[in-house]
Amino acid sequence: MNKKEVKTRYTNVKIGKVDGENIFLYAPSWDCDWYWGFGYLGNKNCHYHLDGLKEKGNLYEQLKLHFDELYIKEENLWEFCELVQTAYTLRQTAEVLGRGGSHYTNNPCKEVIKNKEETDRINNIVLPSIFEALYKTLKQ
Repeated sequence: MNKKEVKTRYTNVKIGKVDGENIFLYAPSWDCDWYWGFGYLGNKNCHYHLDGLKEKGNLYEQLKLHFDELYIKEENLWEFCELVQTAYTLRQTAEVLGRGGSHYTNNPCKEVIKNKEETDRINNIVLPSIFEALYKTLKQ
């Protein structure tokens, strides 16, 4: 599955309710032609990120605490959390490998770090596969 297929394959999915309002997990998007936008939550009244929930603790527990009603089946929740965290980690990995560093300043090891082939593999094969598996955990 390529980036264009990801864009057309997925839609925003209801993930749960907070204060009586449905909250959606927005579809992954290929942004600025170099990175995956992923993990955005919200509705017409709010917008926030899944990784913000894990700042308070374990994502599994935080999802259960945050949502009044969570639409992910209990038997899929750990797998959902694993896939979310892996997607975030791989996105960062692709950014470091693509830029040749962490983007604070010019990294003196930039040329050793850069790896276009691995960046392309992560962005074109691995992350789309993770999105596919993630959406399977969300099927009601």
